[in-house]
Amino acid sequence: MPISAPRIFRHMRDFVSANGDDWANWYVGVAVDPSDRLTDDHNVDIGSDLWVCSEAFTSEEALLIRGRFVDEHGADWDEARDEKQGRFVYAYKKASHTKP
Repeated sequence: MPISAPRIFRHMRDFVSANGDDWANWYVGVAVDPSDRLTDDHNVDIGSDLWVCSEAFTSEEALLIRGRFVDEHGADWDEARDEKQGRFVYAYKKASHTKP
């Protein structure tokens, strides 16, 4: 269920802060299907890795939220991986087995 952009930003910011506040070690992206993106593209282990995901109302909001994490906090990202029509913003803590 979609939630407002400010709530998504606060929720994800608080999650990262509670689980290791070094933003350079976190990857943030936008996807249409975040479960496939996390597991297939990034090799995130849903059961043991740290990750968070929220659905925005629009793809434009999702991209703006991702942009704030990159610009304001220095989170890692890859524009080529972002799905411009995606409404889900996700973040995961990078590990030796994740890509990147």
